[in-house]
Amino acid sequence: MNSMTAQKTAVQSGPETFYLSDQRGPDKASKRSRGGGFQSRTLKRRGASRRRGSAPPLLDSMVGSACTVIVQDTASRKRRRAYHRLRTGLAFHWGKQLRFLTLTLVEGSGNDIHRCFRTFKERVRRLTPHKLKRQDTGGFFTDARMRRYFGSKETWNKPITFEYFSVIIKGARAHMHILYFGSWLPHSWLKKVWREITGDSEIVDIRTTKGGVTDDKRLAGYALAQYALCQDGDVRFQMSQGWTWRGMVRDWKRQVTLHTRKKRGVYKVNFQELLKDWSKIVNEKRIPQTKKRILQTKLAVS
Repeated sequence: MNSMTAQKTAVQSGPETFYLSDQRGPDKASKRSRGGGFQSRTLKRRGASRRRGSAPPLLDSMVGSACTVIVQDTASRKRRRAYHRLRTGLAFHWGKQLRFLTLTLVEGSGNDIHRCFRTFKERVRRLTPHKLKRQDTGGFFTDARMRRYFGSKETWNKPITFEYFSVIIKGARAHMHILYFGSWLPHSWLKKVWREITGDSEIVDIRTTKGGVTDDKRLAGYALAQYALCQDGDVRFQMSQGWTWRGMVRDWKRQVTLHTRKKRGVYKVNFQELLKDWSKIVNEKRIPQTKKRILQTKLAVS
């Protein structure tokens, strides 16, 4: 698997490819290191598959055979829970374009990245395309570009959407990896706002998939392998309410209870049937897609 570069990264998944290219706009995203990828040494020691673009077996079995017994260690439960929430959200927003945002604090910063991100998302959700255009001093946002990035003029006064799943890594250099479905945001604006919030940090990177999300399993495995499994420090996960539907956790627990049986004094879950039924529920809850978006997604995949 080729490592992520500043120009383009592809995650191969069968016939489909997810491209994490620089987000188009008035400026370019900052460069990222060339380390990592599926062929890193750590993942090899853990038994990562050598097939191009495949997720490590640890991720493939996170919600399956790796957890046939309900009671597991805390770290394993947290990883499985993160994988489940991430993958469910990706399936729930099927066909939409996914964006990858990284926010970083400088080493030795006295800021709490969790509090900084809380302020950041509040500012993003108060933003509208019209306000963003008013803040533009370089003349980039012409009417043609506004329609390209934000749709028809009637929607320019509506708040920007920002439904996210985030991986928070606290350590010597705290940072956050955020996967979100929502509006396009200029890198220059993100950098400026992050500097205003933190006072000492302006390290921001943003990328986007080439087409809509159509393979939630491989993309969820890639995201956790790239952004969580090999990180140093305290790793935590969180998501917005709109990442999935309201009551998703309650529905999942109900399904786990329905598929749990006691055998020889041990409670076990039939995960094969559980995931099959869960896939049906997600399809029923999935946000309806317009015919135009479905056609664009099919063209991007082909």
